[in-house]
Amino acid sequence: MSGHLDARGCLTEGGLTAIAASPPGQGPPDAAAHLASCARCQRRFLALAGEKVGGIRAVPGTATPPPLWRTALIAVAVLIMLMIAVVAMRSLLG
Repeated sequence: MSGHLDARGCLTEGGLTAIAASPPGQGPPDAAAHLASCARCQRRFLALAGEKVGGIRAVPGTATPPPLWRTALIAVAVLIMLMIAVVAMRSLLG
């Protein structure tokens, strides 16, 4: 049993913290291998406090919507493409 696993074989708080503090792919190998196969520890890892854990957004629903100007720009671009398609279809059929 390593320092990252408890007597039950699940990750300790220290193990979860070690994975969260490590860059993606660089965590302790024994803790990462266990986390990959244990649904209980995965739920515990994702439930850790904070907006981001190890580069992964852990709190669902915290994404910010895109700015309104970007949405309007996409809408205008779609309308222009639609107008181009209509003109092209009229020239092919007419």
